[in-house]
Amino acid sequence: MKKNEFKIALEKSEKIILFKNVKEAEIIVKLKNFLKAENDSRSNLSDLIYNLIELSINQGLSGDLWHNYLKLKISADENIFTLRAEKKLINHQDSLYQIALNDVEIINNLFSFSFQDILKQLNQNRIKNLNNFKIKDSKLTPYNLEKLKQLFNSSSPEKILDDLIEFYQNYGAGILNKNKAFFWQQNTLKAVNNPDPITFDQLIAYQKEKKKLIENTESFLKGYQTHNVLLYGDSGTGKSSSVKALLNRYYQQGLRLIEINSSQIKELPEILEYLNQRGLYFIIFMDDLSFEEFETDYKYLKAVMEGGIESRPENVLFYATSNRRHLVREKWQDRESEIHENDILNEKLSLSERFGLTLMYNTPSQEEYLTIVNELAAQAGLKSKKDRLRRKALQWSKWNNGRSGRSAKQFINQLLKEKNK
Repeated sequence: MKKNEFKIALEKSEKIILFKNVKEAEIIVKLKNFLKAENDSRSNLSDLIYNLIELSINQGLSGDLWHNYLKLKISADENIFTLRAEKKLINHQDSLYQIALNDVEIINNLFSFSFQDILKQLNQNRIKNLNNFKIKDSKLTPYNLEKLKQLFNSSSPEKILDDLIEFYQNYGAGILNKNKAFFWQQNTLKAVNNPDPITFDQLIAYQKEKKKLIENTESFLKGYQTHNVLLYGDSGTGKSSSVKALLNRYYQQGLRLIEINSSQIKELPEILEYLNQRGLYFIIFMDDLSFEEFETDYKYLKAVMEGGIESRPENVLFYATSNRRHLVREKWQDRESEIHENDILNEKLSLSERFGLTLMYNTPSQEEYLTIVNELAAQAGLKSKKDRLRRKALQWSKWNNGRSGRSAKQFINQLLKEKNK
């Protein structure tokens, strides 16, 4: 290997047009500066190596540190090409495809070097095994997906680019392929770093409701006509957990969740405009949604969901949970005037009617509550006599938060705590 080959490859990266995230990457810039400096003024590469190691550990990536870095930068790049690829708007005849192909050829040239090769060319080859970096229990986070490991395994730039296009179509570009749950802040998506891992197996009751929710979401992911969903019922019955369980089941099929609060309703046009430019499927989730009679933002939400001039993007649905069936508090005064009674009530009911599917999560009966307790106990590996478990579970419901899935979970957690003392 010639001494200046890596330096030349770095210099060629200046010709990258679309994948600026690679060209302007901090470590690549540092390497360029390192090679431009005189030998006696070159800074130590220890910090750079540390940053690469830290990145691989945080992302759960074993293998070559340099390759890992390039793959992560490419997957994170949100540019005009990756966003159009995400929306399935790229074909081989596009000029954009040819420009991207040129970029991929340059990046593939960078990828042809292992990190050990680079260190040799920088006279820093005293450190070994950085092209076969290993960490305990190495695995990708569930958002980066196994597919990321396979990028750039082909020697053909055309095959590499086609693999990249498929990657962006299936998992999204940038933040979307690294996370599954988000909130909206300062006009952009922010990742939820530790989303709730709840699954449907952990939600024991409400089988009919869960079935309808799953069917609606599966139809959404297949591009069929679907409904906005209101999950209505008592506290602690699993409404929010059902939505989170959906995300954990279907995020690998392109489902993403964005949670907003009532104060952000007026930002929905900006949110929808952003999501309309993306190619995956989004649930806008409003937890514990309700309005007092003096609040008027519900009218704004009603117009945005359905009925406004601008239509809701096809890749967006609204899912909300509430303890109020009609979402807006009603007053007896609303019913006192015979002339305006229907108008007032219809106005307040019209928001809940924007949810084409309403699912009821009522407080479980005593036997349903005990069924939940028994199933959760079995999942937790708790062995207790049936009569004793029943008696203690009923006592718990009376002394604490009543009968609900949440209360049953708290009871099981208490038993586990007592067991581990």
